Amino acid sequence: MRSQGKDVWVLVPPPLPPMYAFLPGFEDIQAEPPHGIDPQLVFFFDSGNLERSGSGVRRIASHATLVNVDHHPSNSRFGDINIIDPDASAVGQTVIEMLDHFGYAITRTIATNLYVALLTDTGGFRHENTTPRALEDGARLARLGADPGHIATQVYKMRPETTLKLSGLALATMRVEMDGRLAWAKVTRRMLREANAVMAESEGIIDTLNSIAGLELAILFKEVSSDLTKISVRSRGGVDAAALCASFGGGGHIRAAGAEIEKGMEEATKLVLSAAKEAILATSSQR
Repeated sequence: MRSQGKDVWVLVPPPLPPMYAFLPGFEDIQAEPPHGIDPQLVFFFDSGNLERSGSGVRRIASHATLVNVDHHPSNSRFGDINIIDPDASAVGQTVIEMLDHFGYAITRTIATNLYVALLTDTGGFRHENTTPRALEDGARLARLGADPGHIATQVYKMRPETTLKLSGLALATMRVEMDGRLAWAKVTRRMLREANAVMAESEGIIDTLNSIAGLELAILFKEVSSDLTKISVRSRGGVDAAALCASFGGGGHIRAAGAEIEKGMEEATKLVLSAAKEAILATSSQR
């Protein structure tokens, strides 16, 4: 959550991984409004629902006006004003359009932050959502001052040692099932302690799982507490990742989605894997 004035606040899904500390304004991000502040206008970005924005939402009074800016088709439309563009590769593209519409100039600082949003949501311009529009917006942001080479280095080649240790521990739990169609792995609290890492550093592990040849579905289970497990899901086959996650209260995109399950790791793993295998088998019967 970042202050944009006394009565206006912006919410982004926390926590931001440490690799993004190079972003202009990163040091100004706060977990929630300071005590005594009563936000009247709150912007949510890239949040499929209120819960996605963390504990800070509990500090928002019912009289505040909520502006919900997102690109997930499964967005719950929780805002008083909802600006949802499912065709956008990243929310950063919607922000570009909003700035253009209201006549705000995109500075070098703004261009850098928006380029990072676009780069990361397209997986370095490698995912299926890398559209001509995404490439055109990326080129425009580069012309406005974003440095593609520097940004790519900071995002993908400046990971802390703790992040790599955590990735190694998690990938050691990897299981591949259903003749290579399903792969899954775990990140536990014990691994976090062993690697001296935080959960935000697990961000890239799901993409490593999803790189296995012939894979249709990848799932990463993240143990938040004894009774809360988060899942990240990636699909390269006929399974709708958003639909799978929606059955557990989550959502996202067809190819990338997530959910929070109020159950321990062991129980959540059994439930999700059972549903995932059913979904994969269902796609087989439709061929």
